[in-house]
Amino acid sequence: MSDILVYAQLDDGRLHDVALQCLAAARTLAGASGAKVRALTAGPGAAAAASAAIAAGADEVLTADDPALSPVLAAPHVALLKGAVQSTGATLVLLPSTTTGNDLAPLLAAALDAACILDADAVSLKDGRPVFQRLEFDRKALSSYAAKGTVVATLRDGVAPNPASDASRTGTVTPVASPAAAARSKVVRRDVTGHTVNLRAAKIIVGAGAGVGSAANFEKIRELAAALGAELGATRAVVDAGWLPAGHQIGQTGVIVRPDVYIAVGISGAVQHWVGISEAKRIVAVN
Repeated sequence: MSDILVYAQLDDGRLHDVALQCLAAARTLAGASGAKVRALTAGPGAAAAASAAIAAGADEVLTADDPALSPVLAAPHVALLKGAVQSTGATLVLLPSTTTGNDLAPLLAAALDAACILDADAVSLKDGRPVFQRLEFDRKALSSYAAKGTVVATLRDGVAPNPASDASRTGTVTPVASPAAAARSKVVRRDVTGHTVNLRAAKIIVGAGAGVGSAANFEKIRELAAALGAELGATRAVVDAGWLPAGHQIGQTGVIVRPDVYIAVGISGAVQHWVGISEAKRIVAVN
């Protein structure tokens, strides 16, 4: 297998958690094949994040430290990635399975005339080429995917443990030209929801759904979570109703959690929410 390129997505100037997992997965693949791992960081703080990417497993980091690259617009970031693939000869491109990663990956694959695999849960090498696995059909069936030639893939949260930062690792940092000026669209407004809860690290979560009935009843859920020392989660219906901020939303359009115990109160169990809680060790449902 040739070299691997990881799109090291930035979140407020820092490497996104799933981007770190992509670097860990790439490092594992490279260790088995002898390939080099390169990362691309783009946007304000890209150069500063390069050392963190090297410590997480990158051998080389390509940086486009341009404030105009944030918020992310598809065209300039796809152009950056395409140029990085062509200059490095990478045949595997890994992106985090985030809104941004899943937006860029198909466009990049089309630009490279490459195969595209989205939302992979695992990746390994077989006969010298990467094989991806994905849980499908309400996460009840495991499918495997492989392709010839260049492959662009997004990896889901949980594909690998976050790599331990190794400050002793060395690598090269290569600035690259920013194509931001070529963007054909612009962001006219951006609303950012602040994160006041860390659901990913929570060991106990009390999740509430529309079945709670009202904002007044929701106070009882808060009391339960406080008594258990648990974090408070919610379905999209609860967030849409304004009972909790969006940072508490769990599911396909929210956070994927892996607590020891998940207590679901008044939640119907729709697949969009189940996607976010299916890896909990124990689920207690209160109807």
